[in-house]
Amino acid sequence: MNVADRSKIKLLIFTPTLQCGGAEKYVSLLCNNIDTERFSVCLVVLNNEDPFFEIRKKNVQVIDLKIKHVRHSLFKIKKTVKEEQPDIIFTTANHLNLLFAIFRRFFPKKIWLIGWESSIVSINNRRAKFTALYDRLVKIFYRNLDLIVCQSAYMQQDLVSNYSIPGNKTAVIHIPVETGNMSNAAGLTKAPCEKFTFITVARLSEEKGIDRLIRSVALLSIPFQYHIIGEGRERDSLQNLINRLELQDKVFLEGEKTSPYRGIENADLFLMGSYYEGFPNVLLEAGALGIPVIAFDVPGGIGEIITAENGSLVKDNDTGSFAVAIQNALQTNFNRNRIIKITQNRFSLNVIIPETEALFINLYQDDRIS
Repeated sequence: MNVADRSKIKLLIFTPTLQCGGAEKYVSLLCNNIDTERFSVCLVVLNNEDPFFEIRKKNVQVIDLKIKHVRHSLFKIKKTVKEEQPDIIFTTANHLNLLFAIFRRFFPKKIWLIGWESSIVSINNRRAKFTALYDRLVKIFYRNLDLIVCQSAYMQQDLVSNYSIPGNKTAVIHIPVETGNMSNAAGLTKAPCEKFTFITVARLSEEKGIDRLIRSVALLSIPFQYHIIGEGRERDSLQNLINRLELQDKVFLEGEKTSPYRGIENADLFLMGSYYEGFPNVLLEAGALGIPVIAFDVPGGIGEIITAENGSLVKDNDTGSFAVAIQNALQTNFNRNRIIKITQNRFSLNVIIPETEALFINLYQDDRIS
């Protein structure tokens, strides 16, 4: 530990990995943009074996604990906390939050312990191996966290209503999106073209509902190309569906990409098929490029992002209505400059990162006053 850093607020951030995912991207954005004149930042990655995101800020220390499972990490976490002596611990995954909450007594009381919630807990827990046990543990121990930062009001209400977390132990701060390089976005004025272009950026897993998006576009009679960016365990079944619907020349599974929108910044629509979402970063990225969104109206923060100005919501699981919504959207004169401006004003790094820093600073100052 650098003694000189004690003039700054010592922030210790924990994340399971830096692999491809929304939570991991948030961690990278926070670390690469936080004010290191005010904060001394150390990022602790439980397993940084195959990182997708890079921490570019040189004065952000990165520690790799080389542990594959959260359940085996407590000893090394405790040792790291003792060595780094942080003022604030910021933990950024549901199961990691729960570990810190259960073992709160292992860490000095003077350290502020903040959990960042990346999902809708009551829904996400249904995917756990022992759902009832996991729910019980959250209800008993989550309140041991000093504060829980939620991405959306829906996520906050879920914790308060379903797990009896005191409202004053929660805060809502949206995730940020990079908008600085969007001024040259190609999609500001759509030129006539022979085929419409759709894009989805998502993990290829069941809860993302890619299959129902493919079934929706199969109902269209207009010429189009649909690019699906992402990777996951559902790839083979999705490709089989594409083949069965004879969409091989229209729907393309393109795998993971560091810059998923490159070459198709001018897409006509972003399609989202998720069955639930905490607060999807991909919708903010689409907004930063001025791309309108069509999504199912599902639990989570999607409805806090989409308005009549930037897209439309469709009754959940109604693929027929989704296809109609696509056609209607293509006939709507969306103001793509306006979509970009709204996204910048609400979710840019210049808005969200200072808001996050202010939260940390206020907690630190309250701690010193008390």
